[in-house]
Amino acid sequence: MSTKVKLWTQQSKKVKDLLFKEKRLTVKKRYIKRKYGSEAEIFLKAYDFFVSEAKKIVQKPEDAEYPFWAAADPKSVLNGGGGFLIKLQVPKEKIIFFDKKKWNKILNLSYIADDQKDLEEHQKALKKWGITDDSEVMLSPYYPVLKNKIRQSWQKLFESENDGFNSAKRGAAVWVLCSEWVEKVIKN
Repeated sequence: MSTKVKLWTQQSKKVKDLLFKEKRLTVKKRYIKRKYGSEAEIFLKAYDFFVSEAKKIVQKPEDAEYPFWAAADPKSVLNGGGGFLIKLQVPKEKIIFFDKKKWNKILNLSYIADDQKDLEEHQKALKKWGITDDSEVMLSPYYPVLKNKIRQSWQKLFESENDGFNSAKRGAAVWVLCSEWVEKVIKN
């Protein structure tokens, strides 16, 4: 029998209703484009990296294009968008765990430094090229060496100390939402 882990996810009324109707949901690229509009391409750079690496950790179903985001603590999933908090009991082997601080750096298209010295060296390299921010590199068709260095630093996303899932440092994602995992729904 599989170990289950308590997760929380925040979803819109539409997603919540569809979950109970369809019993199983996946995320499609078009949903992300619709949600983020003109900023979707920025998010998709980070999301595409996440997908390429996360599918090596937990097999991605063919019909899933992107993951659903979750956390151990309901406060960690609140994004101010209203909707519903959904408490889940998910088989542990279906969960992709990651470092939330590092994920925020990736969402900002930023370099993940090993330490302060590494960060200072990276900033010096940017300054040499007249660049003030990593996102300038990542959103530009130029700077292939710097772009590769930033992308390589993102590999650290899934490295984390074994400090337990309830740590404020850990985030979670799942490729699918299944209605059978739902334990509780709270209007936000």
